[in-house]
Amino acid sequence: MNDLRFGVLGPLEVRFDDRVVPVPAGAARVLLASLLLRANEVVPTDLLVDRLWDGSPPTASRARATLQMVVTRLRRALGPANVVRTVTEGYLADVPPGSLDLHRFRDLVRVGRFAEALALWRGEPLSDVRSDLLHREGVAPLLEERLSVLERRVDADLATGRTRELVAELRSLTTAHPLRERFWAQLMTALHRSDRQAEALAAYREVRAHLAEELGVEPGPALREAHRQVLGAEPAEPAEPPPRTPVVPRQLPAPPPFFTGREDALRALDEAAAGGSVVISAINGTAGVGKTALAVHWAHRVAHRFPDGQLHVNLRGYDVNSEPVGPDTALRGFLEALGVSPASIPSGVDEMAAMYRSLLADRRVLVLLDNARDADQVRPLLPASPRCAVLVTSRDNLTGLVAAEGAAPLSLSLLGNAESIALLELRLGGRRVAAEAGAIDELVARCAGLPLALNVVAARAAVHPGLSLRALADELIDECTGLDALETGDHATSVRTTLSWSYRHLDPDTARLFRLLSLANGPDLTAPAAASLAGVPVGVARRLLGRLTGAHLLAAREPGRYHWHDLLRAYATELVCEHETEEEQRVAVRRLLDFYLHSAHRATALMTRSQAPLPLTAADPVVRPVEFADREAAVEWYRKEHQNLVEAVRLAGRHGFPEHAWQLPATLWPLLDLRQNSAQWTDLTEIGLAAARSLGDKYAEALALHTLGCIAKSRSEHDSALSLFKAALRLREEVGDVRGVASSHTQAASTCALAGRFDEAVALHLRAIELARAAPEASILLITLNNYADTLARMGAYARALEPHREAMALVGPSDRHMLASIRDTLGVIYLGLGRYEQAIREFTEILASPRGLLTSRQEELTLGNLATALEVTGDLDGAVDALRRALEVLERDANPRAEEVRARLAGLERAVGAVR
Repeated sequence: MNDLRFGVLGPLEVRFDDRVVPVPAGAARVLLASLLLRANEVVPTDLLVDRLWDGSPPTASRARATLQMVVTRLRRALGPANVVRTVTEGYLADVPPGSLDLHRFRDLVRVGRFAEALALWRGEPLSDVRSDLLHREGVAPLLEERLSVLERRVDADLATGRTRELVAELRSLTTAHPLRERFWAQLMTALHRSDRQAEALAAYREVRAHLAEELGVEPGPALREAHRQVLGAEPAEPAEPPPRTPVVPRQLPAPPPFFTGREDALRALDEAAAGGSVVISAINGTAGVGKTALAVHWAHRVAHRFPDGQLHVNLRGYDVNSEPVGPDTALRGFLEALGVSPASIPSGVDEMAAMYRSLLADRRVLVLLDNARDADQVRPLLPASPRCAVLVTSRDNLTGLVAAEGAAPLSLSLLGNAESIALLELRLGGRRVAAEAGAIDELVARCAGLPLALNVVAARAAVHPGLSLRALADELIDECTGLDALETGDHATSVRTTLSWSYRHLDPDTARLFRLLSLANGPDLTAPAAASLAGVPVGVARRLLGRLTGAHLLAAREPGRYHWHDLLRAYATELVCEHETEEEQRVAVRRLLDFYLHSAHRATALMTRSQAPLPLTAADPVVRPVEFADREAAVEWYRKEHQNLVEAVRLAGRHGFPEHAWQLPATLWPLLDLRQNSAQWTDLTEIGLAAARSLGDKYAEALALHTLGCIAKSRSEHDSALSLFKAALRLREEVGDVRGVASSHTQAASTCALAGRFDEAVALHLRAIELARAAPEASILLITLNNYADTLARMGAYARALEPHREAMALVGPSDRHMLASIRDTLGVIYLGLGRYEQAIREFTEILASPRGLLTSRQEELTLGNLATALEVTGDLDGAVDALRRALEVLERDANPRAEEVRARLAGLERAVGAVR
């Protein structure tokens, strides 16, 4: 595998297979340095332009054109080490993990290995790159970052007693940075702990004089505290502390009184603990499966192997009533348990973690981290010593901990039948269990091996000794009515049983919403959608959703968006069938479909002027569709609600709402065109077509046929597209849809042009223009004129194409921004045909720099292909290859069959580039 290395912590450096790759001086070096400082992030074009011209760029068009040439020159210079990628908003350096020294520096700092991190610095960052703006904005923060890490490394050294050897280094640092108070405070501490109080006081007087003379201020809190300690308010720690008995923490909770079984899990923990490096075992599993009980039981069983102590903290990652415990709080508790005085504990997490690892470096300690939320909560609490062991419990799989830290995962399963009976015998006594063996079998089956359920049942039996186990089993059966189909004895069964107990504690309104949510078949739901479903105000819906989240019957994927596991949905489906009539369910579904239909229609109105008129079915008065501030808000809503809208169409088709089934996909075409998922678009449109035909609505049927023609055209299925457009035309002429007839004519004309049938295309275009001029809205004429200009360009009649194109441009209004890219692309093609290459490249480049959401995948791919043609003609083969690669990425992402055509073109161009070199 090729070894790729980049360096910015010193002179700019690029190495490939241990060979230095020369980077041209000047603009190319500034460009690469700017990208590497923000590696794997998009660096906006405007920022790069400022850096290249040191804040005084020429005109925007000239600056961007020059930037493109610099990018091309840099890519050629880097050769196989090229990591520069072009993206819509700018450029990025796509560097592999571990290849950039700045990333390695920060990774080492993150785990407290400060000395190793600082050793990566080779001198002044980017000292051979000339750009005042780059050094001011990019390098200056790096230098400050290095000093901060140096301070933390010194703190860590002071915590371990390295005082005498630090004095010389700190005197040098205070000389180099006379106004940096933390270095002075560290120098005073090192002198004080080395029994050199007089020198420490002299250092305080010196820095105080510096601060007064240079800044006119008194020393800050850290310096004053160091001064107070030197004066004797607290005794100094001797440089070489006398031997003392180390503190041995014994923090394990009491062992679980009723623990049985789990032999396989205990064996797995024993095997993991036999490893040679620091052992991390991550126990995961569903709520109530006994993760903590297993961890505490095993920890007590092996406590003798860890004579230097056992540490424990409940991280409360999934605690309903309290916030998760932060690493800072946990570390402070561990350090105090290890004998560190509170006053000596540093304030930062990294500093505390470094001290913690230092204290455990030569000790054999067991660390139990219970109820972790995620890997990030755990990482600062991991010791580095191979003599220590860490046990983590979590509902999360902690995949990151397994991948990065080598944790051994242990998924805790349900108890088997024998283990379940053994647990009940342990809690209730063998005599009582044997006396009612039949009831015990029933209880075990109903609890499905979930320790939580078994313990609850046993506790109820213990509290009520006069209650027979048969009566308890019958009661449990009644509580689980409706769950019989779910009683399979696997993981799912246990969760459902637990949920049945949780559900009973909901108030009636919250319980009703929980049931109705099962009718929505999308991946998540917002409060406005839930409000429409339940027929309540949005504020009420938010309160009810909050209650469900607090009861762990719902989760917030992100603020305002709620989701649940499939098992919860299935459980709620049973409940809705039990508590709501079919008519009540149907009314709720209708309200939800009204919400999505009318919200989508409002979004579409902001995205395009060319939407076909839709006779929307009226919404229920209680439904409150979403209001959008602008087009960007509508696009963002479309993106977030995409899958919900798709599922709404399918829901309407399945449950007999034909008006919604055809109106929703017709309303959604800007979203579907934006995403260019032709298979999905076809699926939804065919649902709409079936619904239209079931209603006998020829207007709706024609609209669906026209849409299917557009999809076929986008996939280069010309014959199929023409057949669909002609079928749509017949229906549109029959119902007198003038606008629709013009639209189908122009799409049929464009399809003929794509198929090379130019005479037929021109005739259809001229008829379409004639019809469009009589249409009530200008947008259809704009599209028709642009398509005609595009056809003339394809025929080679570039000069003739300018006239319809100018007329189209004159019709562009503020609400036509989404169509402007297509119109400018046509102009670029015309310029290309007329030999006006620079103007063509400028048009294509500026189109690709359009704001996010304005370009469809289809438009992006077409423009990239046209840009590649223009660059190839002008001799920029590398730029053409890059454009085609980006176009291919778009096509492959959408599984578009045109990908093969572009792939072949790219291969030929790459061969040409190789021949030139």
